[in-house]
Amino acid sequence: MKLQSIELHDFRSYEQRSFGFEPQGNLIIGPNGSGKTNLLEAIAYTSIGKSIRYHSDSDLMRQHSDGFVLNARYKTDLDSDLDVQLSFLGSRKILKINEVISRQLSDLMSKVKVIYLAPDDIQLINGSPRIRRQYFDFAISQLFPAYLALLRGYLHVVDQRNRLLKAEHNKSEKRSWDIRFIQALLALYPYRKKYLELLNEVLQTDFARISDNARQIRISYQPAFKDAFAQDQDSLLEYLESIAPKELLWQRSMVGAHLDDYSFRISENGMQSFASQGQKRIAVIIVKLIQAKLVQETTNIVPILLFDDIFAELDAGHSQRIRELASGSGQIFVAAPKEDVAEIFSPMSIIRLGESG
Repeated sequence: MKLQSIELHDFRSYEQRSFGFEPQGNLIIGPNGSGKTNLLEAIAYTSIGKSIRYHSDSDLMRQHSDGFVLNARYKTDLDSDLDVQLSFLGSRKILKINEVISRQLSDLMSKVKVIYLAPDDIQLINGSPRIRRQYFDFAISQLFPAYLALLRGYLHVVDQRNRLLKAEHNKSEKRSWDIRFIQALLALYPYRKKYLELLNEVLQTDFARISDNARQIRISYQPAFKDAFAQDQDSLLEYLESIAPKELLWQRSMVGAHLDDYSFRISENGMQSFASQGQKRIAVIIVKLIQAKLVQETTNIVPILLFDDIFAELDAGHSQRIRELASGSGQIFVAAPKEDVAEIFSPMSIIRLGESG
């Protein structure tokens, strides 16, 4: 998949700007504040229909504007044109794919695959469980679009069950919602289990050469209750009954996929406490590159890679290894404040931002 061009109207710092891109990608060079990250965020938005950096749609509008419009033209791996238009006007979002309105963002995610890498990715290790859940839910949805609908259904059931726990109810009502909750949960878990199996398998093979420590890295699942992937409906129903007094006291669901966590491990130790900042940065880059590899292998769509100023804090050896692994992944965009990144990604064409004239 290749992005041929994009038009931005009232998006972030851009009033109106068009960009054309090379098939192999571009280096985007400019000082801080010149719009590099905003451009990459716009590209990512046209692949998932929302901010890859978890901003609200209203935060993406240029100051004093009423909304924004993005138009992107892609060339698919089958050499057909794919036009994507996303507009946010008057608090209403409209998605058009090849001029046809689509009411499901999953339609877009199934067609366009973009992987975004940025310095803030270190929060996948240092940050809250919510950040990790958001990332892995997105990554799983890129591989298995059906997961997104199941996740939405599950979160709806959690919301309804929490409402029940806050209100007066009888035992049969609670049991009915317990069963619906368990069924929605058991529909999600196989996807999370499968993704972690695929990720960890690749961690131990292809990506070991990025770093001497790569073979020691593993991602484990940290559920709110023991052996989550091995549970069945009866055992989970029994468990919910055992914690019913606690859930009634706190008036919310105390276990489930909305509370589970993922742990980055190195030599069986949690990376959050035992790894250096450099090891953490390499680990999250590896995980993102594996995401790209799995997308290509599972969907037969070659994803676009967006590198948002990640090379400034890496040494030359790691930068070159990452470049070598990314080079076979299709189109690449690299944003950086200085042109020395061109030494790594030569002979890619440069788009310069923040220049006068």
